Amino acid sequence: MGNRTTTLRDVAKEAGVSPMTASNALHGKPGVKESTRAKVLAAAKKLNYRINLTASMLKSGRSNIIHIVVNEFDSPFYAKLVQSLSNETKARGLTPFFEDTCYSPDAAKRALTSTPFSAQLFDGEILHASGLSHDAPIDMLTGGRPFVLIDSCEDQPTTDQVNFPNEEGARAAVQHLAERGCKRIALVGDPFRPRAELARAASSGLLRLRGASGALLDAGLPYDQSVVFNAYNADAGRAVGHAIADANSQGAGFDGICCVNDYAACGVLRGLADRGVRVPDDIKIIGFDGVSSNSYAVPTLSTIQVDFQQLARLTLDMLVRRIEQRSNGGHEDPPARATIGYQLIARESTGQTAG
Repeated sequence: MGNRTTTLRDVAKEAGVSPMTASNALHGKPGVKESTRAKVLAAAKKLNYRINLTASMLKSGRSNIIHIVVNEFDSPFYAKLVQSLSNETKARGLTPFFEDTCYSPDAAKRALTSTPFSAQLFDGEILHASGLSHDAPIDMLTGGRPFVLIDSCEDQPTTDQVNFPNEEGARAAVQHLAERGCKRIALVGDPFRPRAELARAASSGLLRLRGASGALLDAGLPYDQSVVFNAYNADAGRAVGHAIADANSQGAGFDGICCVNDYAACGVLRGLADRGVRVPDDIKIIGFDGVSSNSYAVPTLSTIQVDFQQLARLTLDMLVRRIEQRSNGGHEDPPARATIGYQLIARESTGQTAG
């Protein structure tokens, strides 16, 4: 059946549901079982049904398009984040519209204020908070549109936010190294901050540093400038691997490394290998995020694996609820905050026997 003759009633009949249920499923509205939504989407695909966006917007005032802004598309972390958000958005019958900012706060602001159609076309927006300065006026930038920040890390949230388990995960990573017998552990991520400053941490990197440094002190291990190295990507991580290996050749005694993300950790692994340092025999290493198992290299990388599917689900839950509240003109809930779960995956880089 062609697109010109297929109607919503045809889709509903094919899926065995009412036209209202079919409409709710196709427009991502809550209250529809996922099994029912899947049947409706499958029927729409089979019948080549296409929503008339102009007519739909005129009737409902909604486009079902979600604006998602991230820093980049190329790194393993952002590839995983984008894929998870895309899958969850489309599973709800919504359409994702992605932009990248190349880590520029100004570009993030432009994406929220200067994108063509932004005020009319997008039902809601999602932004990875590291691409925006902490003092940015969110309400002004979004024009009051429904909005969710990822990893905002605000103590008192001013908008809905879903956070990674930054402090808890980093603490668990250092504890894992200590349990494996490490006595001098390097922290790779943000530059050194005294513990007093970390009490006011308001970014994912500083929260990870706070969790990792707290675990060091709890284990009776040193935390000072000499154990902290700055790196967030593979190139900088490789340079850090060289620096740690060179320091050990002069008696520094590092036997463990906790990295702020897997991307940096893979670079550190390469840097250590360049200097002939054996992992895990000479030094053990763990990453964070769980986006790279390094499964075809030796050694495989231990990591704090975060739940990207849960992040996408919670983010869309918050956003869709906010969209519905705005559409219905009813009472709006105060800003919500959620932290996703994680799992420590022990692999060869911390001494786990390959299975």
